Amino acid sequence: MIDEIFEVKQYLKGVNVSKQNLYRTCYLLVKWYKELGSKKIEVRAALFEWGKKNNFYIKYNVNDIIDTVFERNSPNLKSPEIKINKNDVKNINKRFDNKNTKLVALAVLCYAKAFANEDGEFSLTSVGLSSWLNINRQSIRKKYIKELIEYEFVSEVSKPERIKNKNDWGKPYEEQSTRYKINMPLNNSGDFVLRNNEIGKLFSEVFAASPNDRL
Repeated sequence: MIDEIFEVKQYLKGVNVSKQNLYRTCYLLVKWYKELGSKKIEVRAALFEWGKKNNFYIKYNVNDIIDTVFERNSPNLKSPEIKINKNDVKNINKRFDNKNTKLVALAVLCYAKAFANEDGEFSLTSVGLSSWLNINRQSIRKKYIKELIEYEFVSEVSKPERIKNKNDWGKPYEEQSTRYKINMPLNNSGDFVLRNNEIGKLFSEVFAASPNDRL
């Protein structure tokens, strides 16, 4: 989710792919093949070959995904090093007690450090977050993100337009996401490092070191 290059390499092996998050998977795979210099028709063939090999039925309009990636000047796949510091931990602990809420907050903070603009705004889908954290999507959206907003960890800037048809995914991936603003400083420094998107491991390291630091 943060290290997109590692994420794509896992997808290419058929690892960590979920049906609920298949659009994002295809979107990132298209970006991967584009960056390798493949033409549109070659990307299409590679995507369907990947689906066949791993027994994934791609229900979306693949050409729309390919056209979206090729025609937009979107950033290349990223592999940033994300660090968590003591102030990050304090900001989470002073707002939340529930373990899953803290996990979601930590994940959102890592995502913001990787992808937020200079105003602290970033786009994120509950589907992608759910797949990464292995937490039910409805709980992510209706419980944990709601709590993050109510306790001013993040603010909701804008919601995506409602997609009328579940197969109508012609819009860019970012426009299907909710837009948030992180309400804390984004200082990418600290002793704790997110590696290979292992957010559960990072969570254990961070909160074992500072379990109740709320001051």
